[in-house]
Amino acid sequence: MTFEDRKQQYLFERHSVDEVRAWNRRLRFFRYFRAFGGHANDSDSLDVAISYNGEADLLAVLRAVGIHPRRFAEAPPQPKTGVSYPSEEFEKFPSIIEGTRWIEQPGHTMIFGTPVFVWCHKDRIMISPRNDSWDIDESTILAAESVEPHIAEMRDRIIDPPRDTDHYLCGAKHPILRSEQDVHGNTH
Repeated sequence: MTFEDRKQQYLFERHSVDEVRAWNRRLRFFRYFRAFGGHANDSDSLDVAISYNGEADLLAVLRAVGIHPRRFAEAPPQPKTGVSYPSEEFEKFPSIIEGTRWIEQPGHTMIFGTPVFVWCHKDRIMISPRNDSWDIDESTILAAESVEPHIAEMRDRIIDPPRDTDHYLCGAKHPILRSEQDVHGNTH
C-alpha cells in the first residue's frame, strides 16, 4: 500500500466518500475537516472561514453574525513564556485576537441560536458548530445547516476551503468528491 493509499484510507476512515459527498451537497459553505490526529489533539469538525481586512472590518463581520466581542481599554495581562501556571490561573488570561488592540477571541459562543466555536486569525474568522464528540454526526450537519442561511449574504467573503490542506474533504481538494466516483475511480 502506498503512502497516498494510506492517506486516503485515513481521510475516509470514519465517513465514506458517499457520505462526505452527500454532506457537501447539503452544505453550501461549511466544509468537513478530517483531524490530523495523533499528538495534534484535534478533532474532526465542520468549518467555514469568513475573510476580513483590518480591525474595523473584523468587528463588522462579527457583529453581522451576532457576536459582540469584549474589547479591553488597555493590554490585559498575558501569560509569560517559560512560566508554568496552574490551569485555574491560566484560564484567567484572555485570548486576544492577533493584530488587534485587545479584542478577545469569541471562543465558545452562540450565533443564530446555535452553539459554535469561533476563532479569529489574521485574515479570517473560523466558525465551527460545537460538537461533543471527536467526530461529525447528523446533529453537527444540522447545526451547520441552521447557520448557513444567516451567512449567505457574506458568500463573497467565504474562503473555500477554510485552510489550504487536503484534510478538508471537499471537491476543491479531492476531485473524487466532485463526481460520482468512489475511491477506486469507479463511476456510480
